[in-house]
Amino acid sequence: MGLILVLAPSPLAPALAAEVKTPVLAWANCPPAAPGAASTSAFQCAEAVVPIDYQHPGDGSFHLALIRHPAERPADRIGTLFWNPGGPGDAGTQYLPAGIDRFPAELRARFDILSWDPRGMGGRTTPAVQCFDSAAAEAQFLAAQPEAGLSDDLKSIDAVVSQRAALNAACVAHGGGLLAHVSTADNARDLDLLRRALGEERISYYGTSYGTFLGATYINMFPQHVRATVLDGGVAPSAWMGNAGEDLSLSTFVRLGSDFGAAATLDAFLTACGQVAAKDCAFSAGSPQATHAKWQALLTRADAGGVSLDGETLRSSAIASDVMSSLYLVQPLPGFGRFPGYRAVAEMLQGLWTAPAGAAAPAKPNETLPAAASPAPYATSAGRQPAVICGESPNPGSVAEAVAQAEASFHRAGVTPWPFGASCVGWTARAAQPYRGPWNRLQKQPVLVVASSFDPATAFGSSVRLAQELGNARLLPVLGFGHTVLFNPDRCAQDYVADYLSSLKLPPTGAACKDDHSPFEGG
Repeated sequence: MGLILVLAPSPLAPALAAEVKTPVLAWANCPPAAPGAASTSAFQCAEAVVPIDYQHPGDGSFHLALIRHPAERPADRIGTLFWNPGGPGDAGTQYLPAGIDRFPAELRARFDILSWDPRGMGGRTTPAVQCFDSAAAEAQFLAAQPEAGLSDDLKSIDAVVSQRAALNAACVAHGGGLLAHVSTADNARDLDLLRRALGEERISYYGTSYGTFLGATYINMFPQHVRATVLDGGVAPSAWMGNAGEDLSLSTFVRLGSDFGAAATLDAFLTACGQVAAKDCAFSAGSPQATHAKWQALLTRADAGGVSLDGETLRSSAIASDVMSSLYLVQPLPGFGRFPGYRAVAEMLQGLWTAPAGAAAPAKPNETLPAAASPAPYATSAGRQPAVICGESPNPGSVAEAVAQAEASFHRAGVTPWPFGASCVGWTARAAQPYRGPWNRLQKQPVLVVASSFDPATAFGSSVRLAQELGNARLLPVLGFGHTVLFNPDRCAQDYVADYLSSLKLPPTGAACKDDHSPFEGG
């Protein structure tokens, strides 16, 4: 496997998209938003037909669902800003309406901001990766599985990984040939077709989270078509693809250091909570030191069997996993209740703290996702991300190896949900036409990499590596909280990003931003 991973990329990779028909886009009003979701009234939608297999473009098509927010000042319009929210597989038709107000005002005024539901990932794009014949069959399978991240006990981890392996095998058996054609490189080829469909010679691109890896892939596959690139919450390409020198015994996200990022963010969350009064952060004990001590006391009580949630007794690792999985957004987005905001997380913790022994506590914040956020037609949320990750990124291949790397992550970073984030045991489908580097082909157009210091998903160090691997890139550090700066806006960073995308002016060398507000203000 290691020999395969370091082979040079196929010379066909960048050229494939040039051989297929340019999609014709018919923009129209978007469908009404589902109850509880952000309004789509200010957006336009379209569909782009792209080949499933770029080497054999006549063998079926994906129908990509597109959405755009037209420039608010058409007379000053610069062009289209393509945005991928991450995932892999996050639906742009849901995320763009929810997050449009977090883009800098200058970008909303001067760009058509466009996103899409990626190939195979569901949302409004068809066909979608599916692991079972119906959503009900998948729900029944998942209900019988132990919940990932609920224990640091090796026997329990073994059970989780074994159940995940069974799910992966079901996905591979049901997904068939579709799974070979949902790679990041295939998504980059789609992006270039969208560029052509819009008649733009060069693109402006904004990628958040996994979208940074898609951006790094595109600008290296199609460097001649790049105008400006912002990568926010960076994924280090070599770590993702397992290039030479990477530890292939670790999962994708552990190689990226996401376990460190989650642990550091939790620590900073508790410190910030302790710096404000309980009226602003419900879990505050009056000082950072006292709040950290309160947290440890809660975990100790949980391991003694004294904390219950919805009738379920929780161990310390379950609480830590729930909290760290909820620290992506300082302020919530409409329609995305699983990221409730920092104040709500603190209220949940305080509910656990005050609950009588054995009594049910308030519901976990990541259980409040409204039914409207579940995309239709049926597309398995359990199978869509592994279809990309496991198809192109090396991960432990056996249950024993996956358990060992989970244990190593636990001991190096503490209790986090991340060791289970890319369990690929049993996933045998492989990307047919991946791009594995080089990553520094874009030499003439500098890239702006933006990174929050306390990002629980893409650790700051991963963004540092991304900037280094790209070569001609400027890193803008932001002392702040949450997963990506776009979704957790900082005025200083927004101004730099808007200036760069509008006028191609990079921040000065050594520039950095600092959020001057507590994450518990303004709730």
